[in-house]
Amino acid sequence: MKADNLRILSENGFSVPKFQVVNPNEDIDFSHFEAELFAVRSNDAHEDGGKFSYAGQFLTVLNVTKENVKKAVLAVAGSYKIRYYEKSLGIKSENSNSSVIIQDMVNASYSGVIFTSNPKGILNEMVIVVGKGLGENVVGDKEETVTYHCYREGASYKEGSDILFPEHFVKELEKLGKRIEKLFNKPMDIEFAIEDEKIYILQAREITSLDFDLPVRILDNSNIAESYPGVCKKLTRSFAKEVYTKIFTRLGRRALGKSVKYYEDLFPHMVDDFGGRMYYEISSWYDILRLLPLSAWIIPIWQKMLGVESERITFSKEKPNIYIKSRLLFSFLYLMAVSQRKMRDLSTFFKKEFRYFDKKIEKEDDPKNLYFLFKEMEEVFFREWDLTLINDMVSFLSTYFAGDKIKKSLSLESKKPAEALNDLIYTYKRFGKESPKYRRKREKYIKYYGDRTVGELKLETRTFSTNPESLDKLVEERKNLPLKRTKGKYVYKRKSLAGLSTNNREISRLNRSRLFGLMRKLIDKIALKTVGDDIYHLSLEQIRDMIFYGKDFSDEINEEKNMLLVYKNIPTIRRVELLGNPDIDFCDVQAIEKDGDERKDFLIGRGVSSGRVSGEIIKITDMRKVSLKDVKGKIIATYSTDPGWFLLLDVAKGILAERGSLLSHTAIVARELKKSAVVGIKGLMNQVESGDIVDIDGNRGYCKIVKRS
Repeated sequence: MKADNLRILSENGFSVPKFQVVNPNEDIDFSHFEAELFAVRSNDAHEDGGKFSYAGQFLTVLNVTKENVKKAVLAVAGSYKIRYYEKSLGIKSENSNSSVIIQDMVNASYSGVIFTSNPKGILNEMVIVVGKGLGENVVGDKEETVTYHCYREGASYKEGSDILFPEHFVKELEKLGKRIEKLFNKPMDIEFAIEDEKIYILQAREITSLDFDLPVRILDNSNIAESYPGVCKKLTRSFAKEVYTKIFTRLGRRALGKSVKYYEDLFPHMVDDFGGRMYYEISSWYDILRLLPLSAWIIPIWQKMLGVESERITFSKEKPNIYIKSRLLFSFLYLMAVSQRKMRDLSTFFKKEFRYFDKKIEKEDDPKNLYFLFKEMEEVFFREWDLTLINDMVSFLSTYFAGDKIKKSLSLESKKPAEALNDLIYTYKRFGKESPKYRRKREKYIKYYGDRTVGELKLETRTFSTNPESLDKLVEERKNLPLKRTKGKYVYKRKSLAGLSTNNREISRLNRSRLFGLMRKLIDKIALKTVGDDIYHLSLEQIRDMIFYGKDFSDEINEEKNMLLVYKNIPTIRRVELLGNPDIDFCDVQAIEKDGDERKDFLIGRGVSSGRVSGEIIKITDMRKVSLKDVKGKIIATYSTDPGWFLLLDVAKGILAERGSLLSHTAIVARELKKSAVVGIKGLMNQVESGDIVDIDGNRGYCKIVKRS
């Protein structure tokens, strides 16, 4: 397979060093080559297949002189006799005599690997790992590396040591990766070398760790980033998922009746977080929109109105049958017909219930009762909130058909906070900060609009309601700017469906910001009686367990704080395509690294093989000095590994390495053995000792020391 792929690459114009495939006893025709030194590589019949990579399991000999090529060929062929790798993974193969590849040696100044999709299951992320010198030193963790993460939508970032790699090569490597992936029509693992400003492709194989039996999940932050800008804390993320689940479950039952059971598994996946940021799990939305009449026509309109840039549509469910489509057609038409009346009723209901809960929260101080109030508010307010989704669809469709002319006829509720703020500034300029008039208007503004701010749905956001002095500061800053008073000014409001539905949409959003402000006020009161501002680093479930069962989440809070510091150094990625549920791992570790050799209980590296395990450390500096019995069931901590460690890795519970990257042998073998692994942990061997008990997370890339030996 390896030689076949090289032939295909060469025939399609890629720069592949001259190579020849020979059998161990075959004569070699050196007239075919151009170099004086050679690389002799394995070409086993089963190597680099669709399921298993065999990475590093057979011998490679570099910088071989012409006189020693024959000897190297026999040595490589001899390495085929060791088949423990196959036995361990249950691979059935014929031990036939496999051939060997002789290739012109590239005297590389830089080498590395391109993964056209992240092997952990992030399909639209290309990962490029580069180190100085020969590729053998890079994959063997003998050289420092830098890793580039390149998303197809344009976002990119790098991590690792600064090896002064000429970064103009990154775009070129990206283009090569895309071309090779298109050529083979599958995600590829590509080894390259750079000599004298020229990029050579040394080999290319299919990425074996991607399981395409898992569902493809598409996350998109179009529109949702307005409500949840930037990185969100854990409480906000958990609450957002709970709210969307409740609202869509209610909408499904309202519109589909008993048929909703076929779609209930989608409702917990309407939103998700990735790298600490909130996203629509848009693949679930497409399945639900597909239920609508004329869905093939509605979905593109919905994409356009929401600002979804990629038009690619995926479905995880089978096409709905005629009964479900008919049921939803009548439900949809009915709900559209009554939507504006229902939205008015919802607004009236909101005002009444808001006043009730506001008074209850004001009088209550006990954390348990406050928690019960929080859950009661969820039940009361979100019971009918699915109506806003119906109104949103009415607004999208009617505004789309009305076109640009509708903009001239809208007098939206969302203008009122700006008008009220201008009036407050005018009063400040005329009567002063301490005047009764300013104080009354300030209090009124905070009451109605004090929670309307950037990131208003993030519970950790500080608003004018939580910090009234910030409103005074804003007014002071804006008092000298040009100001137009708009109060009392008549604006023509056209009573079209587009106008009504869009205005009702804005009213519901203002009500939502007030509701989240009320919930923020409640959480703040619980915080005062418990863990303070750290409460925002806990999920709703953890807050419940803390209040009612006295559980201590100090470690989890510190872990979340560390994660947030890392997430803030990752650029916003507009779209993420995932296989199953992979987690983003820690990157750009310099962001939270401390100086010196201070002992730390939270170590950060690169998660290269999924899984979270706990166990005892065995610290290894020389593999020859430990037995399989010593290692079995323990977590290996080492500087780096090489293919010879396969037996030890096979019996270990997990792997930690001070050096390494996504492409190293440690990473590849750990993924195939399904062992949790974290590599690239700076100072690891100074931080841990044999006998330490640790938790490691191969998804997110950290090691937490639970107990010192």
